[in-house]
Formats: sequence, structure tokens, C-alpha cells
Amino acid sequence: MHEIKVMKNLKPAYDKNLIYARLGYDKTRTGLPPYVHEEAERLIKKAENTLSLVGAYRIMDIAETSPPRVVLEDGTILSGIKLAELMKGCSQALIMLATGGGKIMELIGRLQEEGRMSEAVVIDAAASEITDSVLDMVMLHVSQLLRSKGKILTQRRFSPGYGDFDILQQKELYRLMDGEAFGISMNEACMLLPEKSVLAIAGISGI
Repeated sequence: MHEIKVMKNLKPAYDKNLIYARLGYDKTRTGLPPYVHEEAERLIKKAENTLSLVGAYRIMDIAETSPPRVVLEDGTILSGIKLAELMKGCSQALIMLATGGGKIMELIGRLQEEGRMSEAVVIDAAASEITDSVLDMVMLHVSQLLRSKGKILTQRRFSPGYGDFDILQQKELYRLMDGEAFGISMNEACMLLPEKSVLAIAGISGI
């Protein structure tokens, strides 16, 4: 089994259009008044500066893929038709984690308490998108490492809660990534805390 690799002090590239999409804004159909756009840009920047982004990953061998099950080298069983399809032909799995830290949730909570709900909504959307972009950064990094070994990474990744990849399986990825070591906890509904944290899996195959 490969050890967990950690990536800190990250400044991932992210698509602001995806943040606006989370807010329900479609630039092809709706125009924002300049003052609204300027305020949104200020809040996005505030979210970026408040986040303490950390990414981590580990690579594990796949012992068996027999839909809907994917069995990892340590016996961990993950289940999902779409997941099994993604892993078809893959010999290894990339398990990933990204977190934005606790300060961003403190900021969002403070804004909500002060009744500044619109600001909280923008910062929440920005924090979600920027944290998710850390996984893009992890995948790009790993993809470059794999290329020299004649291996490729799937373009897609799945997180628990997507399709039939049940949210309860978050427990397995959390355990494999030692989420507690990154200051992440999990509630009874298998949701990660702080909320701006995400786990995901992708597949690795030979060229």
C-alpha cells in the first residue's frame, strides 16, 4: 500500500464561472449590474484568502472489479454501478482528499449570525468550488507522475453521494485517507466537517 501524500499551501486555478453557476447566474442569459459583480468578486477573493487549502492522496491496488463492486487491496469494498464502470480496466485506484479548513466555515457562520445572508451565500459557493478545484490539482499532479510510468488516470472522479455511490461509503474513503489527521470529522449522516471538505476516487490503468 502506498502512503498518503500531502500537498499544502495550495493556490489552485478555478473557474469563476462555476461559482456564478452555483449562485444560479447564467452569463449567457443574465447580466449583473456592475456594483453587484464587483461585490461578488470581492467576496470570492475573501473566500480564497480565508481558505486554508490542503490536498492529499494515496494510490491503492485494485484486487477485483466485479460490478457493482470494486475491491481494493486491503479488502475494502466500494459499491456502485457507475464507479465500477469508471474502474473497468484499471489496476489501481487514486483516493483523494481536499479540505478548506475551519476558518471559512467560521466566517460563513459569522455572516449568517449578522444577517448578512447574501454575502454568506456567495462565500459558501466560492469556498465549495475552490475546495473542489484542489482535487483537479491533485489529479493533474498525479497524472503527470503516472505518465512517466506508462500509466494514465481517468478523467473523471467520483465522490460518495454521487449516483449510486452511496454517501455511507464516505466512511471507507475517510478511513483510507485518515481524515482525522487532517482535522476532518464525520457526523452520523456521513457528512464531512468542516463542510468544505471532500473525498473522491479515480482509476489508474496502463497505456
